[in-house]
Amino acid sequence: MTAAAPASSGFLLRFAGFIAALCACVAAEGVRHRRGSLTILAWTRLRRLCARLEALATRPRAPARRRPGRPGRSGPPHRLPRAHGWLRRAFPATASLAPQLRALLDAPDMRAFIAATPAAGRVLRPLCHTIGIAPPPALALPPKPRPPRAAQMAATPDPPPDPAPGPAPGPTPHPPPPERPGAPRGAVWLRPPDPPLRTRFFPRS
Repeated sequence: MTAAAPASSGFLLRFAGFIAALCACVAAEGVRHRRGSLTILAWTRLRRLCARLEALATRPRAPARRRPGRPGRSGPPHRLPRAHGWLRRAFPATASLAPQLRALLDAPDMRAFIAATPAAGRVLRPLCHTIGIAPPPALALPPKPRPPRAAQMAATPDPPPDPAPGPAPGPTPHPPPPERPGAPRGAVWLRPPDPPLRTRFFPRS
């Protein structure tokens, strides 16, 4: 154990005691309400959160390694609910332990550990979500950076307005009449007028 372990053993012991009490409550409620598979999944999830926080406080963080999938499994995987406060709805007696978690997170040594170890938020934020309490300000996520495309579009000036429309064009002139074959260049072939109509007079009878 490192030299920093005695200084951090106070909040770790309190956190481990809280998780142990929460697991015992989940087990008792699971037997009472006959929630076999959900009880096992919730109990396992809580113990893993406790182990992860203890590892962050007592050992230096190692680089994450991708674990290969286990062959031989069939059927859909078992998943826990994701709604806010699902643990207190599935196991109602766990609601009485929520104030203990709030007091544990507000302790000065826990707040100092959270400030020095940002990865602790990945353990404590899901725990707050599971029990149904709002995380303290120390566990607030940093604001997301603005996408570069949106920032580039905001920095691009607006295009200039379209120019005012000019006067409407006039009527299209008709093409000149064709030239007469054999006539001098430039002469215009005009159509001869139609002959006058002859009127026929019929004698009166």
